[in-house]
Amino acid sequence: MTGTLLAFTQSTPFAHAMTDWIAYFVGARVYLRGRRADPVLLARADLALLFACTLFGAAAGAVLLHALASLTWVVGHGAAGWISGKSVLGALLGGTLGTEVGKALTGWRTPTGDAWVPALAIGLVIGRVGCQLAGIWDMTYGSPTGTGYGWDYGDGVPRYPTGLIEIAGVVVLWVACRPRAAWSKGRAFNAFLLGYCLLRVALDFLKPPFGATAAGGIAIDRIAGLSAIQWAGLAGAGWFATRIARQRSR
Repeated sequence: MTGTLLAFTQSTPFAHAMTDWIAYFVGARVYLRGRRADPVLLARADLALLFACTLFGAAAGAVLLHALASLTWVVGHGAAGWISGKSVLGALLGGTLGTEVGKALTGWRTPTGDAWVPALAIGLVIGRVGCQLAGIWDMTYGSPTGTGYGWDYGDGVPRYPTGLIEIAGVVVLWVACRPRAAWSKGRAFNAFLLGYCLLRVALDFLKPPFGATAAGGIAIDRIAGLSAIQWAGLAGAGWFATRIARQRSR
């Protein structure tokens, strides 16, 4: 039964798309419930602009970081290469930057991120279940491993179960970054994304290009020894650490 399920999910991109949409839906519901307890008091037009900036930044960041991670392959495949995948880390960084632009345009100064923490954590967990069950085509598979807990992503090679490892890391971050009375607004969000950026820097050492790329897979480039996702993770960690330091100094 398990083998039949994996054979289906690894060969059917629609199955992974379903987990993505479930993650978006559940995450949105969790966010809206948290937002009711701490509403953003803006005029409807300004609120729409703020969300539009967030969504645009997330979409642009997801596509751009994916393209940068495998730029050699993308350049060789034209427009199809640019839309062949997306990066969760790119979406989070781009969405945060887009929100800051939207807040500047609307004049909103209060941090708005804490309500996103449980929504992002739940969405990431659900989404990574889909990644773990997907095949090589999903590009989230781990490097080959000789350990006993290797996962077959459909090519017959035991690989690090990077989706499961990320799920465990996200759950730990969610518990560690729950808002506390002594924390100022926005601290939980900044701490969660700081931790996630560092998690991705470490976790991506268990993926290509630090191990063999699967046959038929898209090659990931190295830039000065690291992947673009790792460089983005380091830059993001520095950014969120700076945001936390500024909150402490107020």
